Amino acid sequence: MIQLSLDQVRPWFTKDHENRLQSLAQFAYRQLLDGQVDAFGKGWLSWPVDDHAELYADIDKISDQLTKVSDVTVVIGIGGSYLGARSVLSMVYPEFVDQGKHQVIFAGQQLSGTYHAHLLKYLDNHEVSLVVVSKSGTTLEPSAIFHTFRAYLEQRYGNEAASRICAITDAQKGTLRQYALEKGYATLPIPDDIGGRYSVLSAVGLLPMALAGIDYRQVMAGAAEVKQRYDNLDVADNPSVQYALARHVLYQQGFAAEALVTYEPRVADFAGWWQQLFGESQGKDGIGLFPTMLQFSTDLHSMGQYVQDARKMLVETVLDVEIADAPELVVPQGLDEKNAYLEGRTYDSLREVAIESVIKAHSDAGVPNIRINASGEAASLYGELVYFFEIACAFGGYLLGTNPFDQPGVEAYKTEMKVRLQK
Repeated sequence: MIQLSLDQVRPWFTKDHENRLQSLAQFAYRQLLDGQVDAFGKGWLSWPVDDHAELYADIDKISDQLTKVSDVTVVIGIGGSYLGARSVLSMVYPEFVDQGKHQVIFAGQQLSGTYHAHLLKYLDNHEVSLVVVSKSGTTLEPSAIFHTFRAYLEQRYGNEAASRICAITDAQKGTLRQYALEKGYATLPIPDDIGGRYSVLSAVGLLPMALAGIDYRQVMAGAAEVKQRYDNLDVADNPSVQYALARHVLYQQGFAAEALVTYEPRVADFAGWWQQLFGESQGKDGIGLFPTMLQFSTDLHSMGQYVQDARKMLVETVLDVEIADAPELVVPQGLDEKNAYLEGRTYDSLREVAIESVIKAHSDAGVPNIRINASGEAASLYGELVYFFEIACAFGGYLLGTNPFDQPGVEAYKTEMKVRLQK
């Protein structure tokens, strides 16, 4: 369940703002739901409730195949091809908890030779399979790393290597698609009408979930629940829309950046997925809030001073996640006199006091604070959060007058890199 609180942002986002923006909000929402507008990027809208029986069967078959021959799968991708999958694994399997019976490791998200060399050495002591995620197969980072690891598997396993590799790529065309067909790899499709940053609920994220032992059907059920619930709400009552409207008004008032604040370490990677979603979708045409992340209470002891007292350019969106399987921990008895007031308190209660205190201090200092409370089972809650923010992001893009599904700026550096490398 997701609940939105705008109480601490009302000095900047008033009911009068909401009323005046209703016509714009209605227009932007119609743009979002209109299948003829930017149709190439809207497949995710109905995706959670579409029939995926055939896809699920293929995912289960490939997952079973790879887990039978290996105890580690390396998933190679960058941007939306890995951020979503990594974030769901982190949310379901927190630190110090094994990832089911099968380990999933991510590679190809950067060009560190040291990282990948150490990973290859680590793999020498494991049985290995490989999943490469790329719609075109020509993005430099995953292409270089994929062929490095593909060669490693071929050296270790010979002709058997092909049965240990799956390519998640374009269903009909592209360099990786052709290469996979020639090599005899298993393949899964990336839908034509779903861009990378919106693709975590497609095979891009679902296969890594299945490999890690996560019930991906529960993830999809969480997203479907939010879609069905919000479909029946008026724009004025839709929490995703209200969140987007609040950040839109704050941007118009001169705020330049939005920090997604998390208090639970297992949600930090989700903030990374959120950052790409909003950065690529709304950061164009010289406009858009700069999306960043803060992990409290850790960062309160490094960035808290800046947030409290520096230039007032930052909006904080506090994402308070309570996962149902989280154990309860209590501060023990026998504390020293100055810390005795902590005795018997649960960590949940300490976190709640921290959240309320920080929101009060920062908002009093002129930093707008939006609060989003999310609670439930990890897998279904992840799906809920993904769909909540995808709606808010795409709708917010239309409020700004931008196309929330393209990323023309990304191509500039890729083109320059290829020119330099091909000299």
